[in-house]
Formats: sequence, C-alpha cells, structure tokens
Amino acid sequence: MGGMIVGPWYGVQPAWWAPFERDARLRFGEALQHSYKRSYLTYRLTGLDVIGEAAPSTVTIRFFERPPYATYGQRPEDFPRVHAKPGAASKHRYVEDDALCLWHPYDPVEHRWTSEKGLLELIEIVRTHLFLEHYWRLTGGDQGGRWLVEDAPHGLPGSGAWRSSRPQRRRVVGRGRRPLP
Repeated sequence: MGGMIVGPWYGVQPAWWAPFERDARLRFGEALQHSYKRSYLTYRLTGLDVIGEAAPSTVTIRFFERPPYATYGQRPEDFPRVHAKPGAASKHRYVEDDALCLWHPYDPVEHRWTSEKGLLELIEIVRTHLFLEHYWRLTGGDQGGRWLVEDAPHGLPGSGAWRSSRPQRRRVVGRGRRPLP
C-alpha cells in the first residue's frame, strides 16, 4: 500500500450499517441478529414467513470486506452471499456454495439490488425468491416447473453455460440497434 492509510471497511462503519439495517430492524426486531468478524458481517434472520411454505425460513446474509467469490465489477457491499433452505432444489442458486442467485450480476443497476436500497428490501427479495423456488418445485422443478416472473439468464456470456428464458433485450446504439452483450 506504500504508506497509504486505508480506513475501516464499510461493514464496520456505523455511517453505512445504521441506515442500511434500520428498516429491517424495525420490521423484524429480535428475529434479526448480526455478528461482526474481522472481514465480514453476517445477518441472520429467523422465522421469515414465505407464502406456501409450511415452516418459516432462516436466512443468512453475509457481506465481505474482500469477497472470496467473483463480484463481476460490483462493489462488495452490493453483492453479498445469501443462504436459506440449504440443499433445496432450485434453478437459481450458485453451485459452489448453494447461495441464492437473486439477480444477474450484469443486469443494469435498476434490475439489481444495491446496498443503498437497504437490508429490508434485500430480505423481501429473498422472501420472493424462496416463494418462486417453492412454486417451481411444486410445478415440476427440473421437469418443467414454472418460474412465475421474468427468468434471469444462467451463466455468463461466452462461458458456454449461458442460457436465458428472457425475451432478447436490445438497446439503441447510434441510429441502429444491436443486441445487448
């Protein structure tokens, strides 16, 4: 670092986490716990009700100072790892660690969650995702199950694993049109 003084990471700065978690704490109270470690911040929510599920879910959300996974150019605070219902069948989970895949990392910012939107909004995205997984399993899962909302692509462009059920998006470039990358 050449003598450069580096401040504490965002997860230990009250100016970041106090407004970030305020609304979630008001909504969930004691059911929302947190723990701070040297390089990561973990939120654990117990008793999250999900439509259609018989039992409430426990959700773990972990923010890393330096994530041990790819963030695809996003800030670490905008790309946490979220876990719930370990091992449940889903078409939208990361193979490496069973984390929920809640948005496509290359989607425009208006289609992704960012930390400025707060912890409560992230928890509501998780609740919706768990409902969608449940419905997908009920309607056949890997054998033709239905995902009730627009389905984000799987894989990354050029990876050989890219597929999408989204309609082809296009953007205007100059006078003509070309497909988005």
